[in-house]
Amino acid sequence: GVLTRMLHADPELVGVGCVIFDEFHERSLQADLGLALCLDARSALDADFRVLVMSATLDGARVAALLGGAPVVDVPGRQHPIEIIYAGRGAPLLPRSAESAERAVASLVRRAVDETGGDLLVFLPGAGEIRRVQAQLADLASARLQFRPLYGELPAAEQDAALNASVPGVRRVVLATNIAETSVTIPGVTAVIDCGLARRSRFDPDRSKCILRSCHSAVRITRSHPP
Repeated sequence: GVLTRMLHADPELVGVGCVIFDEFHERSLQADLGLALCLDARSALDADFRVLVMSATLDGARVAALLGGAPVVDVPGRQHPIEIIYAGRGAPLLPRSAESAERAVASLVRRAVDETGGDLLVFLPGAGEIRRVQAQLADLASARLQFRPLYGELPAAEQDAALNASVPGVRRVVLATNIAETSVTIPGVTAVIDCGLARRSRFDPDRSKCILRSCHSAVRITRSHPP
């Protein structure tokens, strides 16, 4: 919404040299509208800012055609084979049951620590779940195995501790919300544990904003095997 507001106030974006749309393959109303408004400003108002669209998986030729034949810069990357292990299926695990999702995740973290050699990235729906899982794994914490929470409300220094590469000889278990799914890259991770739960906001005009939890079908571990 920030870009839309800027274009509404100043369609030519005076003083802006380039507008970058990163991770464009995710597709959202805000990104599509922002790109449409930028292209309209360039064609109708002769605005002189450039437009750069970036993505690791997007069909570059189609986007280049949309941009009027823009040049495509292709940077090849390395691909690593991965192994996906589904640790649970069926009905969603209840929060306070004996087999809650938090206990299942804590058990999977212990397993992944034994079976892998790099850092671990664990996806949980919110800060409360992160704190409780970290408490359940407190006995594993040591000078060689550190637990790092990662969510939006953390101070910048604590977020940096989760995002920066670990020092040699020290493994990290990063307990994160879905902020780490696409917005950031965490170096050193060789296994990802996804609890299958995410928390999303929805605006209800009768009851104001509600926080909802959506459940997916499986708890899984994803392990990467670098060549």
